[in-house]
Amino acid sequence: MLQRLEVHNLAAIREATLELAPGLNVLTGETGAGKSLLVDALALLLGEKAEGMVGPFGDSLLVTAFFLGEEPRVLSRRVGSRSTPRIDGEVVSLKELQEEAERRLSLHAQHGALALLSPRRQRELLDALLDPALLSRYQGLYARRQALLEERRTLEGALREKRAREDLLRFQIQEIAEARLRVGEDLALEEEAKRLRHLEALRERAGRAYTLLEEEALDRLDLAFRELRAGGRFDRALEALAQDLEAALQGVRAVARELADYLEGLEGDPRRLAELEERLSLLERLKRKYGPTLEEVQAFGERAREELARLEGGEARLEALEKELQEVQEALLRAGEALGEARERAARELAAGMVRELGELGFPKARFLVDLRPLPEPGPFGLQEVAFRFSANPHLPPAPLGAASGGELSRLALALALLTGAEAPTVVFDEVDTGLGGETAWKVAERLARLGETRQVLVVTHLPQIAAKAHRHLRVARVGEEVRVEVLEGEERVKELARLLSGQYTEAALAHARLLLSQGGP
Repeated sequence: MLQRLEVHNLAAIREATLELAPGLNVLTGETGAGKSLLVDALALLLGEKAEGMVGPFGDSLLVTAFFLGEEPRVLSRRVGSRSTPRIDGEVVSLKELQEEAERRLSLHAQHGALALLSPRRQRELLDALLDPALLSRYQGLYARRQALLEERRTLEGALREKRAREDLLRFQIQEIAEARLRVGEDLALEEEAKRLRHLEALRERAGRAYTLLEEEALDRLDLAFRELRAGGRFDRALEALAQDLEAALQGVRAVARELADYLEGLEGDPRRLAELEERLSLLERLKRKYGPTLEEVQAFGERAREELARLEGGEARLEALEKELQEVQEALLRAGEALGEARERAARELAAGMVRELGELGFPKARFLVDLRPLPEPGPFGLQEVAFRFSANPHLPPAPLGAASGGELSRLALALALLTGAEAPTVVFDEVDTGLGGETAWKVAERLARLGETRQVLVVTHLPQIAAKAHRHLRVARVGEEVRVEVLEGEERVKELARLLSGQYTEAALAHARLLLSQGGP
């Protein structure tokens, strides 16, 4: 339900706020007061173009609608040098705003009636009379058929290139398998190869270090130890230092022994180095082709084996796919035929009901038809397209709804809403009372009130009969440069009804207004 509408700088409206109630709400006011501009504001939320609608009171206009319900939402659209649609304060695309607004709001006016002209909306209205399970079953089968067709296209494309792809995959799998990779071996082999490549440098460095330790460091450290030990007989501090130096001396001797062992084992093996270089070259080539690490090379090989298995079973899968597709296609056609038969029955019922309703709404000679035309192939919503046709003139054949006037479309929408129940929680009508009066005006008012029992309805009207039926009566008035909206109650509402009745506030008009309220008020 639309709780509040705020409008800023829309055409002649500097600022206006519309507070709505459940049930039937009516907007009245003098011609040119700005009633239809408030409808235009709602149309902007539904994606209507905003060319020339920014007013003179700033460089942009802003429309904000506050909706109540299970999921309260605040929808807004700013139009100007920068256009910004928002939902709950978050910037969204205009399409997202439009889709969210359409879930909450139906607009039937000169511009908003475009929704009623779309084949999609006409189909939705007809389908509202059907068992939902019929369409649901069809759509489930259609989705499965589309998935199978896509899988078949993909598989057929893969099979066309199957032989070349299989040969490539087998080569890749064999190349990786023959390498017998071990994770981390490239690092270990590189370390060993580096040692063999620099053997002479290692022998020279280690030999020089051994010579320095054996010929100089050990003798000098041994002499220093003896001096400290001798001095330790006279001072315990030197004795402690001598013990520390003796421990260090033992460590240096251990290093010298390990260096001697290292030099003895430091032998070159040209064949081993060649083997390492060849193995490392192989590993680097594999990593360049299949992944920067050996782990990724192994993962590539596993994926290649899985793909090869799929390709080798491709013909069998394609055969099974064709069989399943045939079964789904047959089931889809049966479901489409059942859906089509139900639509044909609903179409006859809807056409008959629309003729009755339109007769009550001021079109006594109206004709209304629902055309169901077969599609060349199954579509996402059935085997047929739906098209409404209407003629208010008995001498003219029913034509597409695009030929109807704004007032005719509004009353068509009212009749369809009552017969199908397929409307958003908030329904807005402008021009629904065009050219009406007398008994027909009462009948339109009664039907708007009836729709207000299940929906929130907002009507822009000049008819006192409709205004008298309202749960909330709002008057739009222009005061200087401002457009104001006020809720009318009590005597103020009586005066507005009198103005609608006769344009004057005579006692006769006021009495007539009170009578209308007593007869038609909610």
